[in-house]
Amino acid sequence: MYCDTIATSKHMFQRGVYPMRKTMLVISLVFAILAATPLAISRAFVNTTTTYETVYVKPGDTVWQIAANYATPKDDVREIMFEIRRINKLDSNARVYPGQILKVPVKN
Repeated sequence: MYCDTIATSKHMFQRGVYPMRKTMLVISLVFAILAATPLAISRAFVNTTTTYETVYVKPGDTVWQIAANYATPKDDVREIMFEIRRINKLDSNARVYPGQILKVPVKN
């Protein structure tokens, strides 16, 4: 009876705990990768020297239009827009108002 209990416990331990640990490890790694992805994407300006230009928002301007004005053919306007939002601490709507002053990253 005692041997059966040990064998059953050992069998359940191997089937239940180790696969669960592996699953939790895989899930943790996936979350870590997903958490790091926006950081990697948003580093468009890290490897180059970046200076900032001051832009005064005019009536009808949007962050997208401002970013597009400073984008080169090699740039992704979305990345520049993200940087403008981050630098100027704009919310996800990125609303700007006439007369507002924005810092815009410019690659050198």
